[in-house]
Amino acid sequence: MAKKKADKGESIQGYFRPIFQENPKLLKKRANDELFERWLKDHPGEKEVPLRVKQGLSNLKSVLRAKMKRRGRKRREEANGALAVAHTAPRAPRGLSLLETQIDDALQHARQLDPDGLDEIIRLLRTARNRVIVRVEGTA
Repeated sequence: MAKKKADKGESIQGYFRPIFQENPKLLKKRANDELFERWLKDHPGEKEVPLRVKQGLSNLKSVLRAKMKRRGRKRREEANGALAVAHTAPRAPRGLSLLETQIDDALQHARQLDPDGLDEIIRLLRTARNRVIVRVEGTA
């Protein structure tokens, strides 16, 4: 089998991929009869489509369909995101986001200085940061 691939110079998926680029509607079709007929015409020594070709085609269709879904989902999310931004309440004041960042920095600094000795301060800083986050989400 490896010798056949080397002689032809292409993989199963390498054979079918350009066909799907030419005609993406074939991806939506459940039946592969048209593709199998084309494969048999292009491979005159074969009388029936081998199982490995059928499996390779099935795998390729699955991968390409998944890519189409992801690409479509990204576009929908971008469109919905643009609409969501246009229709949402005003964003949280910039000062609250800055305050959250500063509390995070202070929390890291306290942990680096003395995590055991400053445990109460670390707890209070975490509480303060969490309350700021709740306030930011409440205004967004």
